[in-house]
Amino acid sequence: MQRYAITFEIKPGSEEAVRRLLAGYEPPEWVTADGTRLLSTSIFMKGTTVVRVMEIDGSLQSVMAHLAGQPSIQRLERELDEHLAVPRDMSSPEGARAFFRSAMMEHVTTRVAEHAEVAR
Repeated sequence: MQRYAITFEIKPGSEEAVRRLLAGYEPPEWVTADGTRLLSTSIFMKGTTVVRVMEIDGSLQSVMAHLAGQPSIQRLERELDEHLAVPRDMSSPEGARAFFRSAMMEHVTTRVAEHAEVAR
């Protein structure tokens, strides 16, 4: 499993509209054509900063291409456009790749607890 995160800024005053959009969109198909699995997505907001975290099993490139073709994600991205502080072009694979390159956060570390019995 790999974790990836992207971050982007929204316009001040857009927080509630963006919160509703991100909390209410229809999830994408969880498996890509090549078998890569999107295991989970989480979205965090603080003020005008949004962070989207994905856990996948397989190829990041495959997931990005897959998500770009999902109707629910296309709708969400179009609806988000008016709220973004920095415009982006998600209408082409090149534009989507450029956005992800600029928005991708550096993974510093992941720590996972060893399997231990929980005291009752």
